[in-house]
Amino acid sequence: MAIRRKHVTRGWRAVVATLIGSVLVLAGAQSPAHAAETEWSSFDANQARVLSGVYSVTINGATYDVTEGTDHNIWFRYNGGRWNPLGGFNESRTSSPPRIVEFPPGRAMAVIRGLDGEIWYSQVNSGSANFWTSWTRLPSGARALGSPMVTVIPSAGALSIEVANANRQINTMSLWDRNGQISPNDHWAIEPYALLGTNATDIEGNSQIAIYGDAYYRAVNQTYFTGTDHHVWNMTLTPEYTILDLHEVDGGAECISGVGAARLGNQSTVVGPGQPGYAEQQRVLLSCIGNDGYVWETQSSDGGRTFNGWRHPAGMLAPSSSTPAVNPSNNSWSLNVRWNGARSTAFPDNAVVAKRIN
Repeated sequence: MAIRRKHVTRGWRAVVATLIGSVLVLAGAQSPAHAAETEWSSFDANQARVLSGVYSVTINGATYDVTEGTDHNIWFRYNGGRWNPLGGFNESRTSSPPRIVEFPPGRAMAVIRGLDGEIWYSQVNSGSANFWTSWTRLPSGARALGSPMVTVIPSAGALSIEVANANRQINTMSLWDRNGQISPNDHWAIEPYALLGTNATDIEGNSQIAIYGDAYYRAVNQTYFTGTDHHVWNMTLTPEYTILDLHEVDGGAECISGVGAARLGNQSTVVGPGQPGYAEQQRVLLSCIGNDGYVWETQSSDGGRTFNGWRHPAGMLAPSSSTPAVNPSNNSWSLNVRWNGARSTAFPDNAVVAKRIN
């Protein structure tokens, strides 16, 4: 992204294009030991063939998964069961990865970019695990280039949506929980501080998180993205979309994909220092595809202020051309990717391959 807002508290410098064909660059000393993690394995016994990672949400012990199939339909599964087309074949076609979130509390919501470039959502009907409502379009004007970034803002009872529009600017929209009913803003707002440097339909992963910002003594939103220099940047905003800070993430990553990001802990609330769950919520994992074509990741234990160094996850190298999906629980992350079978025959091409990182 090229940043255009002038009153950022920490300015950023223009960066020239990265060296073509270079490996992922790591700045500084070797990172400390990382947490324990599993080996890469099939996410679903090699059932699905996908064009994106799988995005998940767990509500009252039940897990809902969504992904973009190779037919460009949105597919879902419930609690590890069989995959089904969400809304029926050809009812939910898209060219970008879907998102899924718990909103309002207790209810799963899938959010996609439709083929018309607008943003649509569907919800799980009460009392039925495998039946979704008809798709509802948000107010027109998104003109979305790629997938939305979504995060719940617990203090406001709102869902924040950010999406790149056709001019490569960032559009924002809030959805409000009115006693279980969804009430969106009546129009999209254009944020003038960023301009995307690519037309990729999967420009970013789901990389917006709500977290307590110690430097601001309040809950904030963090958006992680790949800039025009291919480095990873952290933009911190208030829930009202006032920018507080912008800086490059430690380590000098060279990414050819968007960024997947998630924090641990309860996703339905944000807690501050001294409250139960604070330490878990301060743990953040970022992942992208490096310019070597493999998955890289880095972690923070202080709410994103510092990270412990970019590296390949443990075990075999994981090749992919799609942004990794990072799905959090209270104390671990599930990292999954669309496998590139042309680079490795360990798994079928376009299969979903995952690992858990504690």
